[in-house]
Amino acid sequence: MSFTQEQRIALSQPIDKSKVSERWADKRKTLKLAYIESWHVIREANRIFNYDWSSETLKMDLVHADNFCVTYIAKVRVIVNGIIKEGIGAGHGRGERVPAGDKHESAVKEAESDARKRALMQFGDQFGLSLYDKDKNWQKQEQPERNRNWRDVPETVMPRPESFSKSDTPKQEQQAIPKPADKQEVSLMRKQLLDIYQNDRKQFDGLQKAYKGHFEVQGKFSDHIQEPKHLEFIRRWVEAYTKEPK
Repeated sequence: MSFTQEQRIALSQPIDKSKVSERWADKRKTLKLAYIESWHVIREANRIFNYDWSSETLKMDLVHADNFCVTYIAKVRVIVNGIIKEGIGAGHGRGERVPAGDKHESAVKEAESDARKRALMQFGDQFGLSLYDKDKNWQKQEQPERNRNWRDVPETVMPRPESFSKSDTPKQEQQAIPKPADKQEVSLMRKQLLDIYQNDRKQFDGLQKAYKGHFEVQGKFSDHIQEPKHLEFIRRWVEAYTKEPK
């Protein structure tokens, strides 16, 4: 089977630079690695393939475990229009005081997400293929005009996260019956929240306060994530926080 013309055009577009994050590759901070978040990869796959794709975890092996760290290696298969791609990824769960169950869960999710990204990456730049270019030519490419809706407005013309109010949501959406979010996206978002909690408590506390205030939530806010608007609020807040000068 082949892709539609619209899908081929979408797959040939350069990656959206605003969706690329960076992290230090070593403790001495001599090298930065570019990457895209798993939730964004899934959202792009849903957008381009119109939800007509599947992901299956073929293998999950525990390869290392000690009191501080556990490591898993996963193999994931992705099928799109009868085309099969596979990827292998690693995941780690760290922390001396972190419960063993939490470390294993974190490592398994990370390994699965990493393997899925590597499988989807083979379909094109929208899934991070160009980020493996050592010359970083993706940074030099001009960004194409994209069709945007109210959720995709750049942060430069959007309100600060703490200023979000219910009036920012269109009236039609307020009155409509809530549409449930994709379970896979919710799971990945909760994994991302766990990573933020473990690595940047200040960011997590700020996000939690903003989320609870906006949606009037009591208790554990990650359990409240059920609709697309909940996911989008968190994404917009995290992106704004990340880009804010520290």
